[in-house]
Order: sequence, then C-alpha cells, then structure tokens
Amino acid sequence: MVAAPGDSATPLRLAYLGTYPPRRCGIGTFTRDLAEAVAGRRDGSSYQILATTDAAGPYEYPDAVRFQLRQGEKQDYIRAADHVNFSDTRLVSVQHEFGIYGGDDGSHVLAFLSRLDKPVVATLHTVLREPSASQRSLVRAMAERCDGIVVMNALAADVLEESHGVSRSAIEVIPHGIPDLPRGDQDHFKERFGVRGRRMLLTFGLLSPNKGIETAIRALPRLVERFPDLVYFVVGATHPNVKRQRGEEYRIALEREALTLGVADHVVFRDEFVDPDELADVLRATDVYLTPYLDAAQSTSGTLSYAMGAGSAVVSTPYLHAREFLADGRGRMFGFGDSEGMAMGVEALLSDAGELKRTREAAWHFTRPMTWPRVGEAYAALAERVLDRRRGPAPQVFPRERFPVPEPSLDHVVRMTDDTGIIQHATYSVPARGTGYCVDDNSRALIVALRSHRLSASPRTASLMVVYLSYLESSQKSDGRFRNFMLYNRQLESHDGSDDCMGRALWALGECARWAPERGLRRLATQMFERALPWAPRFGPRGMATTILGLDAFIARSPDHEGARSIVGHLSDQLVQRYRTEADAMWRWFEPDVTYDNALIPLALFRAHEITRDPSALVVARQSLSFLERLCFEGGYLNLVGNEGWHRRGSHRAMADEQPVDAAAFVLAFRGAYMATGDPHYRRRMRESFEWFLGRNRLATPLYDPTTSGCLDALGRHEVNENQGAESVLSFLLSLLAVLDVADPADPAIPAERSVASGPIA
Repeated sequence: MVAAPGDSATPLRLAYLGTYPPRRCGIGTFTRDLAEAVAGRRDGSSYQILATTDAAGPYEYPDAVRFQLRQGEKQDYIRAADHVNFSDTRLVSVQHEFGIYGGDDGSHVLAFLSRLDKPVVATLHTVLREPSASQRSLVRAMAERCDGIVVMNALAADVLEESHGVSRSAIEVIPHGIPDLPRGDQDHFKERFGVRGRRMLLTFGLLSPNKGIETAIRALPRLVERFPDLVYFVVGATHPNVKRQRGEEYRIALEREALTLGVADHVVFRDEFVDPDELADVLRATDVYLTPYLDAAQSTSGTLSYAMGAGSAVVSTPYLHAREFLADGRGRMFGFGDSEGMAMGVEALLSDAGELKRTREAAWHFTRPMTWPRVGEAYAALAERVLDRRRGPAPQVFPRERFPVPEPSLDHVVRMTDDTGIIQHATYSVPARGTGYCVDDNSRALIVALRSHRLSASPRTASLMVVYLSYLESSQKSDGRFRNFMLYNRQLESHDGSDDCMGRALWALGECARWAPERGLRRLATQMFERALPWAPRFGPRGMATTILGLDAFIARSPDHEGARSIVGHLSDQLVQRYRTEADAMWRWFEPDVTYDNALIPLALFRAHEITRDPSALVVARQSLSFLERLCFEGGYLNLVGNEGWHRRGSHRAMADEQPVDAAAFVLAFRGAYMATGDPHYRRRMRESFEWFLGRNRLATPLYDPTTSGCLDALGRHEVNENQGAESVLSFLLSLLAVLDVADPADPAIPAERSVASGPIA
C-alpha cells in the first residue's frame, strides 16, 4: 500500500552519497530529486548529502551538503563514512556511476562502504552487459556490502544477474523518477521558445560524443525537405569532463556538419544547463524527442524518462533502457548511427497526427508510476524494509570504544608565548607575530596556566602565569577597563575592549586571586579584579556570565569580601530576567540569536545558584542548557552553531565555521551542571562534547594535533581551518583539564598516570 504524505509512516533520516547540484551532472540532479521525494513521503524525515567533487570544484553547495569528498582522495571516503557513523543517519543511499568516484572504475566507493556501520542501499545508474573484470568485481563487492541494490528497469536487473552474478533476491527495480507534469496547451509552450506553429524535435542533456547527435543532424536534410517548418533543439552544456579534455570540439563539429548539410537554420544549440522549470516547458513544447545514443548497453536514461513523462513521442536507438520503455508501440526505434532509419521514424510520426497523438498518450500513461512522489514512496518503503531486517537493539550512533584522552601538554602554548604574552593567531602551527596580542587570549591563557599548575606544578606553568598576568596588568586602565589589543611592537590600541573582553579578564583575575601559588600574584590579581568589577552590571549576557565565573573563584578565596555575593545575585537576576523576557515554549534562550560562547551563560547560572541558592537560577540554567543540547547534539555528537551567520530565532542555523571556543563552553557547562546536580547525564555529555576536538564532529575530523599539541581553528563547511591559533589551543586545554577533573574513574580512555591536586578544579 502506498502511503500518502502526512500519514503515520516512520520518519526517515537518510544520507545520500553521490554528486549534487550545482555540479553539472545528471546523477547530481537525480540525487537532489530523490532526497526531496523521499523526505516528502514521511513527516519529520530529514537527509544530508555527501557530495563528490571533481577538478571543476569546489562548488557553492546548499546547506543539505554536509560533507564534501574530493573524487580522487581515498581518505575522504573513509572520513565520510566516519561522519555518517557518528550521525543520527539510519540508512545510506549510494548513487553509483563508474565515473563519479575515484580509483579504478570508481573503486574508492568500496572504502566508504567497508568503513560504514549503517545499512546501505545502492542505486546503479549504469549496468553493463559486458563489464570488464574490474567493473564486474566492483559491482559484486558493492552487492556484498549493501543491503539492497536498485536498478531502474527489468532488463537491467536481468543483466545484473547474468553478467555480474548478483542474486536476483538482492535486486529491486524502481524506475527513474520524473516530474509530475500536467499537460497543457502545446502551442503555449512552443510560443515561449519562438517556435509556435512549427514542428519541434529535441535532444537534451550534457553533450558528449556518445550522444550521437550527428546521427540526428544527418537525418535533417530529408526531414526538412518534407517538413520545412521543422526545428531541432539540442539543449545542454558540454559535459564538464569532455570540456576539460577537448573543449567544445564536439559541439563545433556538430555546428559545422549542420552548416555543410544546409540545415543550420533548422538547428538551435542551447549551450547551458537549464533549470528544471525551463526543462519541463521545453519538453512540453516538443513533438518528437530524439535519443540517438551510441551505447547499446546504456541501462538508464533520465532524459528518456523525462521526455516520455512530459508526453513526448520518442524516436531512439535500441539501447537497453529504450528497448524496454518503447516496447508495445510506445515509441519508435532505429539502428545505431542509422540516419535514414531515424528520418523514417520521425517522418512516420509527423506525417500522421493520429499516430503522433497515440504515441504521445501511450508514453505519458506508461510513465505515471514513475513520478517522483511514487518513486520517493518506493525508496522510502525499501528503506523501511531494510531497517526492519536490521532492526534489533537500538542502534548505537557511536562505536563503543571512546576516543583516547591525550595527556595535557603546553608545548603549543609555549610556542605561541613570548615575554609579552600569548600571540593571537598562527599560520598553520607557526605564531603569526604580526597579529599581536589581546586580553581575551591572555585571560584564557592565565586560566589554563593556573589549572595546569594545579594538575602538575612546574616552573614552566609558574612562569607562564607571570607573563599572562603581566600582560593583563599592562592593558588595564586606571578606571578598571581594559584595552584589548596590543600590536607586536607592544603599542596598545587606544579604544577600550568589549564587555566580553572585560568579563574574560575578570574570570581570569578571579581564578588568579584564588589559585596563584605566589602571594604577589594573588594580591595584584585581587587589586585588578576590584578595579574592574564595578563595570560588570553594564555588561551584556556573556560579559555578565564570565564575571560570575570570576566572582565564584574570588568568593572562594575571599568569602567575606564586601559586595561580591550581592553582585553575583544582581548579575544572576539580570540573566534570569533576560531569559524570561526573551524565552518562550520553543525558544529557551536569553537573546533572539544564538551566537558564540553560548553555554557559558547557563554555566554561570549553575555557579550563581551555588552561591545564592536562588532556585530560579537553577531552573533557567537547566532549561537553557537543555535548549542548547537539543539544538547542537545530533546522534551523540556535538554539532555547533556556525560562526558564519549564527542562529536567529525562526531561521535555519549556520553550519559553517564551528569554533573550538564554543565546544569548550559546552564541556565546561556540562561539567558545571554535573557538579551542581550530580546527574551522570551531564558527565556523559561533557565527554561527548570534548570528543568534538578528537573527531566526533560533523566532518569526522580531529582538530587536536598530537604532533604540536595544538588545535585547529575551526570546522568549515567542508574542511577544517588548519591554522592553530591561541584561542583554539586554549579552548582545547580548558576542555581537557575539565574532563580530567571529573571523568569517570572507570573510563579506560583516561590517562592512567594523571595526577590531580586535591579538590576539583574550579
């Protein structure tokens, strides 16, 4: 029984491997249409695309493309499989064509299939009657690794069984999908293309020598003599691979042939990749569609399916797909390269209006089961059958073993630090001295040095504390505010730092006042903290949050400090009031946008609750962290709001440019939630958030670099930013130290020799 849209059928979460628009490739168009059709048959369904690119890339892909594979890079196929394994995808659909994957005959696809832990169905767009030994071996290996093989017609299923040895029980026949085009007034569509009142022939698709267009052009002199109003449209750009290798040689040869034969005025070349709406219109304007293809083994032709679905009469060579589709009078066939035979077939249709109408009607009715809604339902039903066969205990999104937690190392921090402070940015792993210094990074560095010293005291960590505190002291003005940036020549910029800069400085100074091993460091940090604190009530949410974190540490050292507890209460109340003003049942957040360092805000409220015991702070902390958790976790891995556009209420969140600082905020927030509540769920989430750095992320790519002990700067849309700046390595180290502090002692992935000072790290 075919389910209707919106019924109670199970939602599907699928991934599709193949090419994808804007790459100009028929497989890409099919992948897009199939993904949309399947999702449209199940409420709540979703999909992601793993797109293979070629030398013409990179492409500006839409958000649905979550992973981009370089066609010839085998490692990309392994990483793509890891990406899927670490996602909530339930089943993978592979679109197979020998030319779109790397390796011999596209053998790199086997690296993907071998690594994949999820059920997979492969659609074979080409089935060869006489495959090479390599091609036969590849297809059989795919069949062994897949839970189902789809071909698009019964003849292809016969060939797959007979020539490749694939069991018929593993083969599903689902036709190539086509748009569900209503038939309209043909003259209306002809008028759009300037051929009203004329007979129109058409061939469309990417142009390459195997299309046999020259056969059609050689048939035109006879046809034009009989039908002087005849015009032949050849619509489609030259295939990108052909264009790279031979330019427009084939198209130019066709134009010359038309000129030589005296039919140039009857041929229209549209050298462009037309959009689906225009293609639908040009098909409905067509009287006879021509497929003079030269490859007898072609098992699938999307253009043939589209043409018949639009109600065109077809005249074609007898390749595999055409033989099945044009049987029983649904079209006419002629021999390969036989221009006279083509001319006779076209002439028979154009000279008999009744026969032309009958053939068009037969083609249209034959293709009704092939419309995309029907095909989408067939693929959705196949996916459910595969999942039912594989269904047992709930599938694990991640492998059972955890990523090993590395030993803490300050090597890259030391590399980035000189006698002034820590340098902001790096070119790859080399400090970019020209970018200078900032209070933001030196504040983070001071916290890392303090916490590292508590983990394992050493002269190096003690020396680093002095450098970073000295930088903050030189950047603070007499009124307590900070100037954030300093050039490499030690010249401070004149303008004041942001509220966030001030809040991070207060956080670092509060921790220094509590944990610094030297009395002089503690006294200087206390004086600087007290000088800056009066500005805190004017800060935005993140500045207030980091100030609360600093106050939490400061109060632990100076519990009788006048006013410190009241400021925590005041800032906490402001955050709670912001939340109540902005939040609703779906949007449980403090602002209309979710931007950066987000999880530090609920973390601050967990800390504030421990100081003030205000129950509203705890409620808002849990609700807002739960909101971020729903927003940013997919299948057990952290998928951060991207820096390239953020996430505004009511819109789609940005994918590109996930930042280590945001992952660190999650690690610290879940640690704080665990410390405040004792709920082991938060400890698990803390660990999963940390593993974002180790490769459990959207690109399945580690950001931690064990060679340098540094951290890559970001996850872009399709690749990582390979620079290792200060913010990134410090975010990683803050996260690592938090994980080591409260990790499950039975966790075998935690370094056994770690030594932690008594008491938790604040």
